[in-house]
Amino acid sequence: MRFSVVIAIVVGLVIGVPLLIVGLAALGPVGWIGAAVVLPLVTLGVILRLGRARPGDGVYPPDS
Repeated sequence: MRFSVVIAIVVGLVIGVPLLIVGLAALGPVGWIGAAVVLPLVTLGVILRLGRARPGDGVYPPDS
């Protein structure tokens, strides 16, 4: 992926996620639950999915 595309995605997320949180909070109690519970869990899931180990990621210790 090109660096300029990655920068555009990051800038979009830095601007978009806070706007999403404010928008959800404006919806009332259902939005508060979404902003306080669902959104962080989705974020954690994405981080864990993108950060998982893949074959060839590094050197594994030799079997003893």
